Order: sequence, then C-alpha cells, then structure tokens
Amino acid sequence: MAVSLCLVLSSLPMEQASTFAEHQPPAIPTQQSKRASPYVGSAMAVLATLEQAQVLPPEGSREADRVIQSVIQLQSAFATGTDGGLQDFAHRAVTAKHGENTSTVLERFRSSGWTADMLEALADADLPTAVEERQRLTTGLRQFNLSVDDFTRLMQLVKDSRSALAARGNTFEEIYTSRRNGMPGAGGR
Repeated sequence: MAVSLCLVLSSLPMEQASTFAEHQPPAIPTQQSKRASPYVGSAMAVLATLEQAQVLPPEGSREADRVIQSVIQLQSAFATGTDGGLQDFAHRAVTAKHGENTSTVLERFRSSGWTADMLEALADADLPTAVEERQRLTTGLRQFNLSVDDFTRLMQLVKDSRSALAARGNTFEEIYTSRRNGMPGAGGR
C-alpha cells in the first residue's frame, strides 16, 4: 500500500509537483532531499491512514486526485505559507485543542509535516462564518491552488477517519503514528 501511495504521489501532474516543490522550506542544497522527505512521508502517512479507515474516494478518480493534491498543498500552505489569515486560523485551531502546547505542536508540524495533533486540531476548528474572515482563508488557500471547499473536504475525511477507526477500537492518532513511522523522514519525528 505504501508503494502505491508513493506511486500516486510521484505521478502527480508536473504543475502540482512543481507547486509542491516550490513551497518546501528553504534548505541548503545538499540537505534539500533530507528536508523534503518528512513532508513527503507525512503526506503519504495521511493518505495511508485515510485509506486504512476506508474513507478515500475510488483510486484514480478525479476526486481522489483532488484529495491527494489537497493533502500535499494544505500541508505546504500551513507549514510554509506566510498568509496571515491561514496562519492565524491554524494558531487558533491548535490553541483551542492543545492550549499551552500550541507552540510545540506548530513547531513539530513545520519541521516534520503533518501530525495527528495538527490534522485533528484543523478538523475540529470552526470555519469562520464572517465573510471577511472566510475571504482571508480563500486568499491564502488560492496561493496554493486550493479553495475553502478543498480544505473542508479534507478535514471531513479526517473526521470520518476518526469515526471509522474508533468504531474498530483505534484512534486516528495511533493509526497515523504507526503509518508515519513507516514512511520516509520518520526519523526526524
């Protein structure tokens, strides 16, 4: 399964792959592959967790491709993006869920990519209803070829995964962590 996810990620259209690469954290050229690896591995772990929960759309469908793009691009938007609206939203979401540990959760996410803590905090966050706040999210997401609908769809998959896994006696965090430990860049966690 990890191999098929790797193949799916590597088969992204060049436009998506270049956008993903363009939004990686800056690195010294000799360290670039080491720096990108945690982000790729964490995106693969998200997809593997969603697959294990059996909530992903059919493989090869347009919707599945959009989910893959959303996993990659949302990670870039929140981890490396500089848009104030997105960063404020992420900070509020993590604070609401993790309180005093907010800085640690955000730091770990920015250095290692998706974490269960970050995904669940974003999934549990209430999207702003005020037009101007929603527009701020739209502006930040648009820089990464995403929409608020893309964000909402992925966060609903995280919620659905959490429910499906809980029905089997597992938590999202334990399944994600297990998957993450088997992916590239897991040593940096």
